[in-house]
Amino acid sequence: MLTPLAVATLLATATSTATAAGLPSPDGGYAVGTMQTQFVDRTRTLDTGDTESGPRLLPAVVWYPAHAVAARAAVAPTYLDGAALATTLPAIARNFGYAQDDLRALATVRVDVHPGAPPAHSPAGFPLVVFSHGFFLYPSQNTALAMHLASHGYIVVSIAHPGDAADIGLDDGRVVQTRLGVEGDDPRLAKTLQVLAGGADRQQLREALPIYADALPATRIGRSFADWRDDTLAVAQHLRDGRSPEALHDVLAGADLGRLAFVGMSFGGATAATSCRLVAVCRAAVNLDGQNFDPALYDGPVDRPLLLMLSDWTRYGLLAGQSRDTDFSPNDLAYARWRDAARDSDVVRVRLQGARHLGFTDLVALLDGPEREARVGELDGDAALSAIGDLVLTFLDAHVRDGEIAEVDRAIGRHPALVRHVPTRLRSWTTPVRAATPDPP
Repeated sequence: MLTPLAVATLLATATSTATAAGLPSPDGGYAVGTMQTQFVDRTRTLDTGDTESGPRLLPAVVWYPAHAVAARAAVAPTYLDGAALATTLPAIARNFGYAQDDLRALATVRVDVHPGAPPAHSPAGFPLVVFSHGFFLYPSQNTALAMHLASHGYIVVSIAHPGDAADIGLDDGRVVQTRLGVEGDDPRLAKTLQVLAGGADRQQLREALPIYADALPATRIGRSFADWRDDTLAVAQHLRDGRSPEALHDVLAGADLGRLAFVGMSFGGATAATSCRLVAVCRAAVNLDGQNFDPALYDGPVDRPLLLMLSDWTRYGLLAGQSRDTDFSPNDLAYARWRDAARDSDVVRVRLQGARHLGFTDLVALLDGPEREARVGELDGDAALSAIGDLVLTFLDAHVRDGEIAEVDRAIGRHPALVRHVPTRLRSWTTPVRAATPDPP
């Protein structure tokens, strides 16, 4: 665990030019501005189990297109700075069992962003992206992706989900710590998830789904599923109806509020798909290796374009009982009708070869040493971030900005680590077998 002294030691060893194990600079036409803010949802409590905890507060990091001339004078900040060094960084070490040196880059590497830079404007307006982090992670965990999108004309709002995030500071000085314990969960959830992950028998899967849906609400996962869904829906609504934090008003003056996408990683990725289905103006969703937990999306469509990027489960696995075969991923059971398996053109499924689950975060470029493959996979950090950034941007351009759909396949082809995933096992269950007789003349 990182103590305050350890954090201070990391800072003392930083230099203004620290770039080793760093993140790529954004390559779009805009400089990238950034700011931190906080949303307030007064219809819910901060802690759903404590009616005296006050309104639900959602800290956020925002990246946006900025004026390049004004931005040049800004000093590049470290990857994590300010309060995050004292709160979030030690929590990441605690949550994942990392040592002090493992996280050195998070405190020392500088990123090519410009805090508080004047926002740029475009006659067409900039689309909005609402981003959700992974369980026990933090809102700036995909800074490389957010910078990439912002430099190409997207406003990215990444929110923290207090209690399920790494420790996060609130504007009033309180710190919400990660809830690490799980008590009183309905045991049926874990059993049905193993059945779904294995994908061995169609009848067992059918029988497991209603049990899963019934067990979910009385579990930590079920409560968090509802919280995260409501968090993202509240932020999306606040962005569109003028209730966003005052500090965001200048940035949002350049937004196209009718072009919205939800993006997330892990639990946040699953939340992105759920929320997009529920918001009329959502044009697309991106799920970075998030297992679906929404009962409505098992054997059910999102009804919007969805990019599903999956870690290399054939090598590393992710879920208990998960099949390692290339013909089946547990998410094959989600996001489309089973009868439409491998035929729904609105769902793009790809596997990032050589990547573990955390390889979909900035940690793929910021972690090094002998434990690296065990944590993020063997895929090189630059290759991973390039593949993720290129494909996500291309997918959003195609569906949020009405670009060329064919560009998505071209983006996949540009990266050797990306391979299309076709749910052939599910297809074999749903495709009638033709009689083994010749066609009539």
